[in-house]
Amino acid sequence: MRKDKNERTAEQLFRSRLFRRLFASYVILILVFLIGASGWYLVSYSRNERESRLAGARQSGHALATEADRTMLTAKALCSAVDTSESFRNLYQTIMIEKTAPDSMQLYRTLGELTRIKASAGNLDVYSVLLGFTGDRRLYAPGTVIPLNQEMAMKVQGTLIAATSAAELLNQSISANIMINKRFLIYAEPYMDVSNGSAKGVVMVLLDPDRLRALADGLMDFMCCLEVRNGGTPVYQNGAMEEQGEVLEIGSVVNPRVVYRMQISEAALRPPFPVSVFLPLLLLVGVGCAGILLMYQFLRIRYTPIGRITRMVKEEEHTETDDLEDVIQGITTLISERNGYREKMITISPYASHGALHQLLSGNLEGNEIQVLRQEQFLGLRNRYYMVGLVNLHGAGGAGEQRYLDARALTARALEELNTEEMPIAVCPRDLQNLYVVVNGDDPERMTALFYRMLPAAEEAMDDGTMAVTLGVSRPGTELELLREACLEASAALENMILGGRKSVYFYEAGMTGESREYVFPGDLRQRMVKALREGQEQELSSLMDGLWEKNFRKKSLSPEAVRQLVDDLHACVNGALGEISEQSTTHIRAERIREPATIEEIFAYYRSTLTEAVKARREIETGNLAGEELETAICDYVVSNALDPALSLSAVADHFGVSGKMVGSVCKNRTGKTYLQIVHDCRIQESVRLLEETDLSLEEISERCGFGNVLTFRRNFKAAMNKNPSDFRRE
Repeated sequence: MRKDKNERTAEQLFRSRLFRRLFASYVILILVFLIGASGWYLVSYSRNERESRLAGARQSGHALATEADRTMLTAKALCSAVDTSESFRNLYQTIMIEKTAPDSMQLYRTLGELTRIKASAGNLDVYSVLLGFTGDRRLYAPGTVIPLNQEMAMKVQGTLIAATSAAELLNQSISANIMINKRFLIYAEPYMDVSNGSAKGVVMVLLDPDRLRALADGLMDFMCCLEVRNGGTPVYQNGAMEEQGEVLEIGSVVNPRVVYRMQISEAALRPPFPVSVFLPLLLLVGVGCAGILLMYQFLRIRYTPIGRITRMVKEEEHTETDDLEDVIQGITTLISERNGYREKMITISPYASHGALHQLLSGNLEGNEIQVLRQEQFLGLRNRYYMVGLVNLHGAGGAGEQRYLDARALTARALEELNTEEMPIAVCPRDLQNLYVVVNGDDPERMTALFYRMLPAAEEAMDDGTMAVTLGVSRPGTELELLREACLEASAALENMILGGRKSVYFYEAGMTGESREYVFPGDLRQRMVKALREGQEQELSSLMDGLWEKNFRKKSLSPEAVRQLVDDLHACVNGALGEISEQSTTHIRAERIREPATIEEIFAYYRSTLTEAVKARREIETGNLAGEELETAICDYVVSNALDPALSLSAVADHFGVSGKMVGSVCKNRTGKTYLQIVHDCRIQESVRLLEETDLSLEEISERCGFGNVLTFRRNFKAAMNKNPSDFRRE
């Protein structure tokens, strides 16, 4: 009775125009306060967030400039080390001043000095260091001499930075050498003449551009463009400049001519508005609602005397109503509205036919868009739960695109035939080899059993024994906003085929572990692979892979997480071994990371085939155009016949036969038991002994005939071999 009386009192109050006006004025004041406070809060948040993001972008830009300067400083130090080395000055004196060819020992020490200088950088970004003399037809690199097709005419004034190949920078056309034709970020400085301060050549440091590109890509959250300029000329660019956005220019500390120019993206400065931002607004709205209630109570107390006076002056009209009829009418209205709502609901199956479910599965719909679809009654679940499955198709023998399209269409048709009124099914293709299937039902156990029925249904529809079907299934869900997370769970469940194999159904479980998380990975596996690759031992490589399998899968039961870590280590090991081999030959084979779900047997087979392919490629390169025995004999005879020629070098022999310098050295060692330099040295010493014993030629003439180049080199090598000076040997 008291509640009814309060309701009637409230109704009487709102019949008064005066009360409504007073109440409305207070409500308007409170709303104006809420709107003003909310606007001030949002504007302050936006300004502070933008300034914070802008400061972060500037800090990241300075960090990139510092990292780039560190690499440039390393390159500058390498150029300085080459410029001050006595070995290179002696080499320049021999080649360009004395116009004679360097002897093998001098050339060996010079190339070794380049190798030491490159190794002193300790930086993986430095690919190589090159030295060339103006007017010379050779380019010196760590461990090798690269012949040029014409004399080098390039002269560098100051520091040169360019994103190009060494061949293009030198205006040379050399197709036989991969290193100088590959594009690098090149840092070059002139090789200076100490006597007159003029440039007599060029020193180039080849830097890996992927490092700078990775640093630039890491800034793409803040920057839309990065330019590196040298003296106002762009030498490297990542991205494109936009019409708007702050441009940040940072000068290099190492080289004042180098400027890093970056444009901060306006889109990156727009602040996000997470749910936590709106919590103070919700609190403010709550305070406003409480204020409205307090105003109502205050006005009610203040207006009561005025209401009594009004009723005394003018009697209000009262209408009698039947409470039972009001209750019946309310129930009827509620039922009719509920039925109308149910009739407007569109279940997941027809929703999928319009393509919107595919957008939801692929993550193209934002949370606010999903909410709009819910409010407009365009999206809903007929039943309480849903489960997402990811169907993977894998054809043996490298199935073609058309074969996968046919298999995917047959699988989708077979799954759709399992659709029922109690458990609707929607099928959406993800890519060429994978399909999403969404099941909606009220009983998770029956939904799980349905996924087990899908596997034989798909296999029977395709009728192809070489096509394997595997399913990964998510946990049951109830909120469509979490459908994308369910897709990720299905994908994670599918990856468990790495241990379980194909043609199975895998269900996602949080924190899935095996019996053991520890795996065995030998620390010297990479070195042993490098040795086997160098020697072409396919059987040894196969034994290494078999040993790794035996230690981890024969007696152990690893968890999927441990297996994935093992695969990551194996990928790094194989790629490291291949990379080390590629630095010493023209073999450039890499193992790509397997992106699609695969079994551990398939992964090991892939790395086995990659190693075998690398061995075969090296064997084909080293054998050249001649047969093995014939080639080896020809190489050894050529070295012995031309040992007295001062222009003979390891690279000259390799170029003559069209093979690598490493192969020449290997042939000499295998056929004679001596290295290439030892063979040449012995031949020259033997000839000098004969001339000393049988002729009266001077030491200068003997050194020239024997290919030593000068008397000093002849004396040093003769004494090292015979333990006597040439003059003492002749007197005896």
